[in-house]
This record gives sequence, structure tokens and C-alpha cells, in this order.
Amino acid sequence: MKYVFGPVPTRRLGQSLGIDPVPLKTCNWNCIYCQLGRTRPVTNERKAFFAEEDIIEEVEKALQAHKPGEIDWITFVGSGETTLHSGIGSLINKVKK
Repeated sequence: MKYVFGPVPTRRLGQSLGIDPVPLKTCNWNCIYCQLGRTRPVTNERKAFFAEEDIIEEVEKALQAHKPGEIDWITFVGSGETTLHSGIGSLINKVKK
């Protein structure tokens, strides 16, 4: 899958299905401790990096592939600053449904 990964075990949340709605290192920070390395260039523009429909389709497939109870949480995390996706609010609402 391109936008969805896991579920991965977490200490705090149990089994978490991850959604990554931005390309690698799309970030508005340049943290020296980032596990992905330095951010070059820094991105401050919000936009729809990937189509919402494609992301939601992958979420649905991932949920269908797992039995109830195998996924405790769905989290928007990944390889950059997820709130830079201009449709993050809409994505959150669609995932909640």
C-alpha cells in the first residue's frame, strides 16, 4: 500500500493503523533529531499531495483485511507533517465514518 501501513504495535495505543497523507520529508520543520533526517527544502504550502479518494480506498481495504480487534487505533502519521495535506480535516471525517 502507498498511503496506509501497519497495524504496528505501540506502547500507548496498542495496534495502530497508520495513514501517511504526504510525500517523504514534506515538512515545515527542520528538527535535528528527526528520524528521517534534515528537511530540505522546508515546505510551508498546504495542498492535496495525494487524492483523498485514493487514501480512503486504501484505509477501507486495510480495515477489511483485518479482523475486529486487530486494529485499536487509526493514526495520521508518517514521513512528514501530516497537517500540510490541505484535506486533512475531510480525511479525518471520512476515516471516522
